[in-house]
Amino acid sequence: MSAIENLNIVIKLRPNLPEPYFYRGMAKHYIDDFRGAKNDYDKALDIKPFYPEAYMYRGMANYELKNYKEALSDYSKALEYKSDDQAIYNNRGITKAAMEDLDGAIADYTKAIELDPTIANTFLNRSSAKQMKNDLDGAIKDCDAAIKIRPHFASAYLMRGIAKFEKEDYASALKDYDLCIRLDPKMAQAFVNRGIVKHKLEDAQGAIPDYDMAIRLDPEIAVAWLNRGIAKESLKIPGFESDFTVAAQLDPKFAQFRTRLNQEQEREKQRRQYGFVLPTPNQKSQNQNAKNGSSNQTASKQGQPSGQQTAQIPQANQSQQNAANNGGSNQAAALAQNTPHKSAPDSASVERENGKGPITQKRSRRNIVVNDGGEVTETEITRGMVQNRNVKIELQPEFALAIFHKDSVDYERLQYYSMEVDALNHKTKNQPFLLITNKPFSNEEWRTVEYNENIQFWDKVIQTNKKNSDAYFSRAIIYELLKNYNQAIDDYDKAIKADGRNILAYFSRANAMMKRVEFIRMPGFLPEPTTLNINGTKAAADAPKEEKILDYEDIIKDYESILYMNPRFIFAWFNMGNTKVKKKDYLGAINDYSKAIELEPDFAEAYFNRGLTRIYLDDMEGGSLDLSKAGELGLVEAYNVIKRYCN
Repeated sequence: MSAIENLNIVIKLRPNLPEPYFYRGMAKHYIDDFRGAKNDYDKALDIKPFYPEAYMYRGMANYELKNYKEALSDYSKALEYKSDDQAIYNNRGITKAAMEDLDGAIADYTKAIELDPTIANTFLNRSSAKQMKNDLDGAIKDCDAAIKIRPHFASAYLMRGIAKFEKEDYASALKDYDLCIRLDPKMAQAFVNRGIVKHKLEDAQGAIPDYDMAIRLDPEIAVAWLNRGIAKESLKIPGFESDFTVAAQLDPKFAQFRTRLNQEQEREKQRRQYGFVLPTPNQKSQNQNAKNGSSNQTASKQGQPSGQQTAQIPQANQSQQNAANNGGSNQAAALAQNTPHKSAPDSASVERENGKGPITQKRSRRNIVVNDGGEVTETEITRGMVQNRNVKIELQPEFALAIFHKDSVDYERLQYYSMEVDALNHKTKNQPFLLITNKPFSNEEWRTVEYNENIQFWDKVIQTNKKNSDAYFSRAIIYELLKNYNQAIDDYDKAIKADGRNILAYFSRANAMMKRVEFIRMPGFLPEPTTLNINGTKAAADAPKEEKILDYEDIIKDYESILYMNPRFIFAWFNMGNTKVKKKDYLGAINDYSKAIELEPDFAEAYFNRGLTRIYLDDMEGGSLDLSKAGELGLVEAYNVIKRYCN
């Protein structure tokens, strides 16, 4: 983050230099903000069109974003200016493999090897392409060459183990995974793969510890959760249902697998009980259609089983490819009766060979890549299919007035300036010193005695002058700190009645009403207060608004009153945007956040919340760029969201 902040300063001082944009793009690339990086590479190339490094890195960003045609164009452009660069050929080969141009990929890898035959990962990438072509012997030879160059390269043994598993040489595959784990005991993929080999060899008991370790190293490996659940169920070990649930949440195709498995178990139960399978309602309708001369029956789609597994969910949330089962008696016939659809393989389907062993997918659907550092990532070639992501992400909270205590608020990030608060502090001679923040407050229950003494003081002031707006306002702040929201709101009412232009009283009353709403809300009666559900499904912009939310309308009226008096009060725009999100008025919220950003171009929290709201409305591109800007401005949690859900 410090590199990005330093480059921000350079760019402000020298906006016409291409290098600062390029290096800031690299910094964003390093933390997986690929859209933000691409945006910076674009700016660098606008200034300096003859910039091969920028083309190459933009190609890498486009690849991560699955913009394969754009990536291919970028790499080819880079080669026009730098035709002897091994890395560009290697990266273009990776992109061609993702586009299923395997011959073109192998040609590029071969050219890269000719330019520099000492780079082990290029051999491994060519091995992956050969595996996708089912040239397993050639793939193993490339792994052997990589191991000769780097004998302690754990990823080389992982890749060779995959190829040997494809050849059904399970004993050799197991040895390679053992070597991989010995060289790199933190490689989660190797533990999953070794577990699947053991599972294939009907050693479910021995597979479970490998799945356990994979999950411990990387809790987002869906295939490890699914496999462990299958193994536990076959061994009648409790906890398998929760494993299935987590697997389905991480990768929706495993939910489909579980549904099909349950259906097949029910059919098997019927076979044992009745000697035949009862027709389903769908089958009845198909039979009726057949009688009527209709021929619209369709075969169920299943991916062809072949090959092994690489069990990696990389940082960009790429999906796991396959799972395993030990073929216990309860699942022996599962999926075995389903006929694969030969003409249209479904990359999301899973199948078990002869009802036993590992659940595999076509190896040709998986582009495995090894980088210089030995990190293995895997991209599923989906032919346009989009994986849903079910996540909840918290919005940045509302801004509110706070009493400054050195030990009560986290001031790590710079606070925003408010002319109104500054004027009030000057008026009260900083007794107490107030500021606007959305930082979480520490537990201040130990200040209760002090706050009660403050209330007694303001009681006496008010007794001498019942029209003292500032006194009511100050007492209300203390009541709010004590979480006595009703009394605080009553005092804010009186402060506003005594001075109808007291902007901070309107602002604080709206915030106190919001806190009261959240304090008394009943589970299941109101929507989550600060979350958006990003599930890959477009939310209708004109969805019904939440009209029965206690004080939401009154809260918005207070913010509107503030903005009528001072349209440049950015915190009212931001808080009103949050309130509209809670009312499910998403377009209204985006407009409010945009206004706040227009007034304060460095408003990181507004970019963050607008980004989440845009993503919810299926504007992934705009939302990701907003989150990138929030991260660029110092809100580091934005990069965590981008890394997990936006790439």
